[in-house]
Amino acid sequence: MTMTPRHTLVIAPQCAELGILDELNDAAADLRDVLTHPWAGACDRSPAIRSGLLYGDGLRRADIDTAVREAAEAAADAGAVLVLALLGHGSTPGQNPTLYLMAGDSRADVIASAVDVGRTLTEVLETPGLPGLVAVVDTCHAGGATPDIRALDAGVRRGETRFSLLMSAGAAEEAYRLAFTTALVRVLEEGVDGAGEFLCAVDVLDAVRKRVPGQNPRRVEHDGARFGELNWLARNVRHFKAMASVLGDVATEHLEEALAPVGGPALLSAPVTGLHALESLREQLWQSRAGNPYERDWALRVVEDLRDVLTTVDLLHSWPGEQLTTERLRSALVRAAARSEEQLPRSDGSELLRDAVEFLRIRARRLGESRTARLAHFVASLATQEGLSRHSSALTAWARRAGATVELSDAFETLLTDSDRTRLRLVVSLHTDLAEEWPETLEAWLLDGGEVLGRRQVECAPDQRGVEQSLQEVLHWASPKGSTPPRRVEIAASAPLLLSWRPELTDFGELLGDRHDVILRWSERLCPPQHLWWINRRAREQLAAMDACRAGRAPVDWLTARETGRTEELRARFVRRVYTQAVGLGHRPQRFAQVMEVLLAYAPIVLWPGTEGRMPRACWDSLDKYWHLLPKEFNEAYRRSWGRGPRAGRDALDHLALWRSVWHDIEWLDFCDLFEPLSEGEQPT
Repeated sequence: MTMTPRHTLVIAPQCAELGILDELNDAAADLRDVLTHPWAGACDRSPAIRSGLLYGDGLRRADIDTAVREAAEAAADAGAVLVLALLGHGSTPGQNPTLYLMAGDSRADVIASAVDVGRTLTEVLETPGLPGLVAVVDTCHAGGATPDIRALDAGVRRGETRFSLLMSAGAAEEAYRLAFTTALVRVLEEGVDGAGEFLCAVDVLDAVRKRVPGQNPRRVEHDGARFGELNWLARNVRHFKAMASVLGDVATEHLEEALAPVGGPALLSAPVTGLHALESLREQLWQSRAGNPYERDWALRVVEDLRDVLTTVDLLHSWPGEQLTTERLRSALVRAAARSEEQLPRSDGSELLRDAVEFLRIRARRLGESRTARLAHFVASLATQEGLSRHSSALTAWARRAGATVELSDAFETLLTDSDRTRLRLVVSLHTDLAEEWPETLEAWLLDGGEVLGRRQVECAPDQRGVEQSLQEVLHWASPKGSTPPRRVEIAASAPLLLSWRPELTDFGELLGDRHDVILRWSERLCPPQHLWWINRRAREQLAAMDACRAGRAPVDWLTARETGRTEELRARFVRRVYTQAVGLGHRPQRFAQVMEVLLAYAPIVLWPGTEGRMPRACWDSLDKYWHLLPKEFNEAYRRSWGRGPRAGRDALDHLALWRSVWHDIEWLDFCDLFEPLSEGEQPT
């Protein structure tokens, strides 16, 4: 099918007088990107504005008027539908329901200094030769953007035009934090089930409404044209994915981008159902003359990527060992992804099997690394979990087909070395009956996995210096000459000490955290008092629920200063299970130790700022990015922060270093079980 050309322009002025909108610039760029994606919005950037985007506090009303007029004229000259988005502060002065978009030079008390949105849209629709207009308005009072339909019927074109208008709220309603635009972008990226190949305004609005509770988005449509294509906002990504259901989201997007310059949908008239279909697609690419040689070469390389994916998926579906489970797949994925900053797939079952392979082959590859290195690590990790030999005929056959014979051997060697280095753990408890004081004795256990190899008790002076001196003695005991020292050191202490002390900075000629990953635990979980007997059982339930969470963000419930202001009310909310995940604070509350006692009893993981003052927004983003590597990655971040010289700017690892955490994972809860009192009749082991 030949589609009508489409141009897009996104305009997002900041108005300093009404306050800078923190989310505006990113939301506008995301919308421009999805509207210009060949398999979503399918628009070209307007020739009038080559970037397809105008934003910032320097954007004046006159600039907006000129840009819209020139974009409409350019679309008309090309016979293209114009997709126009207007985002920012909106105003409806007095009792006037007309929406005005506030520009960089607009003043709240001067109507003439702002953009009359309804009139602007009417003028666009009157542009001779323009096939249609699709408009998106995300402002407060967006409902006031509706053009005068009667004026259109009486205008130059006698109403013979088409337009679709999506608005974030009614004329008398507020809109919040660009939530409408954010939801719209997600809907266009993910598609809509059952909506067919193209998404019209009604399809999109129904899907967006579900994502913006508290707002009431609107739409207005007009169809006065006798000929031409009906208006649509975007292609339905979900429709295309249904045609190629053997591929997941990552592989589909990879293929879409590669094929767009060399024939796009024409090359995918049949679904990609397996290796045979990929080979057919490869032959079509060899014969195609679309695009330039570099674009065809890239598309062929992508087909080879997907061949590796499907070959690996075939191996896993006929796995030579025990039946694979979601837990085993996810564990191997985390190990194989290593320090990838990409968000890991959160699917489960067979979807996770496919998504993990696609992620590792396409997204997780590092610069200078073999194309199959991550896949080989994933396969080797699954094999070592159940003791499969590296010489298994199924594994060696897969390695030959994927060209990963050396990579698979390397992966097995790496896993063996890592296992030797990480299985040892040193647990040190600072338990004391008086929570705010330093202990007079340290208790330490050296573990190999879950097995206790040795136990040591060391007396110390009841202050920080005394504890740190005894901690050195314990570390020396756990690292005898000629043996592998424990990589992980777990420190269990009271809530006040966890807040005031940074054990990784213990100095004995080098910092404890230089060579060891230090993880903080709450000492009360070792032998919970009678009134907290249930806390470890509840923590296991919460960890399981968090692991099953499919959200793209870290599974953290964030508490405000108001919520932490009254500890009894905070505890009551935990009892009612208002908070069910990890718990995070963006602030350091008053009476912090009392608050922390409540948090540590009810949440398996607690996060808080390492310093006073406001945490940058990027700190929250760093948790989303690195969640699958925590808590170990905190130590990588701390180490880099200690030796960090002058840098051009902070990155995600720098922001991660600003967090502190107490982390109770399954390994810690298993260790705590060793201290459970024996039931009547039960024999000690």
